[in-house]
Amino acid sequence: MPDTDVLERLERTAVRTDDDVVDLVVALLEKPVRRQCWVLFLSERGIPVQLVLPVADLPYQPDDQVDDFGALVEDVVRQVAAAEVVLAWERPGATGLFPVDWEWVDAMACTLDEHGVRLRGQVVVHDDGASMVELDDDEPVTAAAA
Repeated sequence: MPDTDVLERLERTAVRTDDDVVDLVVALLEKPVRRQCWVLFLSERGIPVQLVLPVADLPYQPDDQVDDFGALVEDVVRQVAAAEVVLAWERPGATGLFPVDWEWVDAMACTLDEHGVRLRGQVVVHDDGASMVELDDDEPVTAAAA
């Protein structure tokens, strides 16, 4: 269950740093339960918009429907007047990213860019907590995905 005190504070606090992004995601998603993506929306001032979009039942690997996902995010960004988004990749398992995780990170970064959606960052929520996805971290986990 999310920490409501932290959530209330974060709802009024601008997300300025990568640590702020991770804190917001952790307040919403304490522990990973299943593989899915959460889209968080931020206002022009960096304040979280009170809407979170969970996207479950994604294919294991990105496919031609990634563009549909990007279009959906673009549409919601317009509807809620968000300035940027955060993608939180919930998945049980190890801290490091698996090759398929990198495929999703790359595919969504590209499709959001094509749809004109500013991506504030991507966070992976794993068994040991959560961490910002660093695009220059090219050492994926090679064990079987959870």
